[in-house]
Amino acid sequence: MSIYGATAGTELEDIIRKSEEGEANGAVIYQALALMARELGLAEEAQIFSEIANMESHHSGFYAVMNAKYPQAFWDVVRSIQQAEENADSRMPQTIEKVRALGTPEALAAAEGMELICAQERYHGEILKQLIARHEREQNACEQSSNVRSVNSSSMENSSMENTNEQQKLVSNESEVKVYVCKVCGYEHIGSLDDEPDDYVCPLCHKGKEYFVEKE
Repeated sequence: MSIYGATAGTELEDIIRKSEEGEANGAVIYQALALMARELGLAEEAQIFSEIANMESHHSGFYAVMNAKYPQAFWDVVRSIQQAEENADSRMPQTIEKVRALGTPEALAAAEGMELICAQERYHGEILKQLIARHEREQNACEQSSNVRSVNSSSMENSSMENTNEQQKLVSNESEVKVYVCKVCGYEHIGSLDDEPDDYVCPLCHKGKEYFVEKE
């Protein structure tokens, strides 16, 4: 049963809108606390705050759908977001350079983090582009024949799991296996990166070895 527009245009719309804004603000606060906790070496606390932030974000989205905040034309919204993510390069670099120009250690670290965020935004754009292309292919297939089932393309997550499984088969002693995680897309590389060529890139987002960190 859909919740879309359940409170739109009713006397509850303003209450739900304030709830949405409060939850969105809570998500920002908890994510900020998670980042601050990591900088203090509080890994467990950081994980807890990050999980709460994800819940708060879900709550905010739930209320937004109740109020029909975004158009019900789902794929039109996705296309709009995809264009914004894809254009991250045109918005961010100048700001990053201005932050770096501040010259303080904190500003330099922040600029480096912003560059990672920019790379992640581009990756988001690539993911959305693939989803849109898949949807259009399936829609065309349905229009051509009502008897043809839509082909379910593998998601990025399934692709990552398949690559991981293939690599695990090559590992004889799992207790000694190292795992490296791509900071941009989260892809997990099983085995030492030293065994890969210098030009090795992440199979999902195509970032180089320098974007991988060893998983604890």
